[in-house]
Amino acid sequence: MKAWAREGYQVVEIPFDHDLHQFMVVQDGEAVHAITPWDFDTQDRIIADLNAGADVNGWEDGMGNTISI
Repeated sequence: MKAWAREGYQVVEIPFDHDLHQFMVVQDGEAVHAITPWDFDTQDRIIADLNAGADVNGWEDGMGNTISI
């Protein structure tokens, strides 16, 4: 599992449902959002965006909520 540091928060990849992973947004040591991909293509896109330095503000969490840090 991997973690991506951003200014003021980090995103931590955790096991979720077999090979599908969830991405926890952690701010000040507390999980404030969970990004839950609905399939492997979405999971791969999330990882690629995070690897490219994307900020998660404005992303949908997979449950219809918008992330605001």
